[in-house]
Amino acid sequence: MLNKDFTQSVFILIISTVIVASFSFLVWVLPAFFYQNKLIAESSAKPLTALEVEGRDIYISEGCHTCHTMMVRPLDAEVKRYGRYSRESDDIYEFPNLWGSKRTGPDLTNLGRKYSDEWHAIHLNNPRHVVPTSIMPAYPWLFEQVLNGEDTEAKLKALRMLGVPYNDREIQQARLAVKGSTKAEALIAYLQSLGQDQGVQQ
Repeated sequence: MLNKDFTQSVFILIISTVIVASFSFLVWVLPAFFYQNKLIAESSAKPLTALEVEGRDIYISEGCHTCHTMMVRPLDAEVKRYGRYSRESDDIYEFPNLWGSKRTGPDLTNLGRKYSDEWHAIHLNNPRHVVPTSIMPAYPWLFEQVLNGEDTEAKLKALRMLGVPYNDREIQQARLAVKGSTKAEALIAYLQSLGQDQGVQQ
């Protein structure tokens, strides 16, 4: 009779890991292959422009997704505050998704065009100028750093490999579409796009 704890067996640990990973694949990944076309058909999502792609990367690199969610739950209180609730088909071109789980700041799912570009610029430079009680940090350096667009074409190519329908012309023109814009302009362009392809009315 074995007295050895099974958690100390490397073999059993490997087998257990494979079983759990396989189950996860069967439950979460495999079904997506069968209804992906249905999601695409019912979705009104549009691919981000080259400048918006750069803005999204800045949003991630500055850690905005750690304080802001992008997933409105189908609850009356959330819909009244943040707008239309999120659907799976909204995020078919999101790699990675930015749903988040912590709302230190408001949810941004349907933020696009709720405020002007000027408002966003003031808010990014110093949030207290438009929201006196805001605890959001200021990002003045985004107005000083200029994009050269050298990596933008590669980013769009990578996204196309993941299923985002960029055409050759959009990819070839990506660098020029971005070059010379500040990081603040790119981030604002991304924020203004949020929810707009879903026909959200503010």
